[in-house]
Amino acid sequence: MTESLPTWDLTDLYAGVDDPQIETDIAAVTQAAADFATTYRGTIASDKLTTAHLLAALQAYEQLLGAEYRPQAFASLLYSTDTADAARGALLQKTREFGSAVSTHLVFFDLEIGQIPEQTWIAICEDATLAVYRHYLDHERQMAVHNLSEPEEKILVETANARGRAFARLATEVNSRTKFSIEVDGQVIEKTQSEILVLLYEHDRETRRAAAAAVSEGLEGNAHTGTFIYNTLLHEKDVLDRLRHYGTPEESRHLANELDPGVVDTVSEVCAANFDTVARYYRLKGKILGIDDLTHYDRYAPVLGQESEIPFDKAREIVLDAFAGFSSQLRDLAKRFFDENWIDAALGDGKRGGAYCAAVTPDHHPYVFMNYTAKPRDVMTLAHELGHGVHDLLAAESNHLLDYHPVLPMAETASTFAEALVFDRLLSELSSPQERMALVCSKVEDTFATVFRQIAMYRFEQQAHRARREEGELPTERLSELWQANQQAMFGDALTLGDEHARWWLYIPHIIDVPFYVYAYAFGELLVLALYAQYQREGDPFVERYFALLAAGGAAAPADLIKQLGFDITDRAFWQGGCDLILQRVQQAEQLASDAGAV
Repeated sequence: MTESLPTWDLTDLYAGVDDPQIETDIAAVTQAAADFATTYRGTIASDKLTTAHLLAALQAYEQLLGAEYRPQAFASLLYSTDTADAARGALLQKTREFGSAVSTHLVFFDLEIGQIPEQTWIAICEDATLAVYRHYLDHERQMAVHNLSEPEEKILVETANARGRAFARLATEVNSRTKFSIEVDGQVIEKTQSEILVLLYEHDRETRRAAAAAVSEGLEGNAHTGTFIYNTLLHEKDVLDRLRHYGTPEESRHLANELDPGVVDTVSEVCAANFDTVARYYRLKGKILGIDDLTHYDRYAPVLGQESEIPFDKAREIVLDAFAGFSSQLRDLAKRFFDENWIDAALGDGKRGGAYCAAVTPDHHPYVFMNYTAKPRDVMTLAHELGHGVHDLLAAESNHLLDYHPVLPMAETASTFAEALVFDRLLSELSSPQERMALVCSKVEDTFATVFRQIAMYRFEQQAHRARREEGELPTERLSELWQANQQAMFGDALTLGDEHARWWLYIPHIIDVPFYVYAYAFGELLVLALYAQYQREGDPFVERYFALLAAGGAAAPADLIKQLGFDITDRAFWQGGCDLILQRVQQAEQLASDAGAV
């Protein structure tokens, strides 16, 4: 692939790593935060609190956070495109330390919201002038039971960059800088993580085997460092959970996600009960490939020979056309990302792997990050991240900063829905049974990765956190044992994960950066299956309600937002319905494979 891939334009944030405006803004925000503390400390947790005073404080607080996020967002975005650049790493660390300094001035505010005397709160909370902030205030008061004293909270903020956050950064840099050696055409060459992982999707089995071996060898070299990092983070969370009186390792994530733990347990249990759907599909895939002993490096093998490359310009056309079929508004919002250089898709040394969409504030547009390798799945990744971006743009229209970001389980709604639109567009354009089979199989595997693999990962996290608390520091072998057992459970006897796969937890970023993040993917995918089925039944009348859901951002809890669409997330049958739709897709793949004469 030789086409020029887009890189984003960050000059609407700052001119570059040496822009003097960064230093000016850091100094101004730090002073403004100190002034905010002088003005409002001790006046919120007071029986004399008035709605006017609280409203003024909230508006000033929101403005301060927006100004704080600007240099932090710039540094993070810049760093992710080249983690090996020392200047970028230094700027990232500087803005993190700046964030900690600002937070030491602001930490009192949420604490005092939780300490507003109950009678005072009852007297002011129903005032219409506070209505726009009511969800935020209610949630902060729910979180208050887990708050420490202000001096203790300040210590945690001040030391954050010397504790878990530092180890998480180290994990990112270790993975981004690792080179994986593989022999190609008689020559040993080095590849980055993104470049080596893409070879697992190659048609040639020997190439996939060699790539998997290279991944395993590279991760083996990182095993000591990675294991130490993860043990440190597990222990830190144990200490913080104990100090904050969380009963389980997952409780803080559920509370932040505004989800009842029972709902998450139900999602996990229903998915695990449907692992046989995964095994059923891989029995089919083994027949299509003519392989009796499927292993981990066969998991993503294409079922129809070598995949055609899709240039980025073609991917853009496919995605925008699919979005237009749903709504011209969806297409127009997504088109801005291409037209205004909000996408960074080029490959590069030191660029971190994966993909994300970074939202800054409601007053500033989001950015899409990915590594485009011209494979069909990259088109789906592009659609996924643009879905996030559109979600952010819509949420920005009607929400203040404190309610702008949807909680993690809802954050995957628009992205997964966007993927569904693009998939249906691609499928409708194919006439060959072989090509239709290949596309459906690819979609099935992506769905498995989003639902069942994430739940297997969530269960690994649950067991790893509990094992660290009960057994002490865990050796690599113990963590690898837990990883392998949970991943293998998906496949039954249809696919055997090789022993070398046991180390592959070492490159997973979410378990390092945001513990228990991963179940949000399964939640979002199963939710979208229900929403997409509803859209197919209703057609155009659904569009307005869907946009209203996205525009809500984080202004309500997931259960309340989803209830407005007629669904009950506490009902086990709701989640089973999503798994049933995945089974139907597997059955579709079976029928297409039969039609194509592949089995």
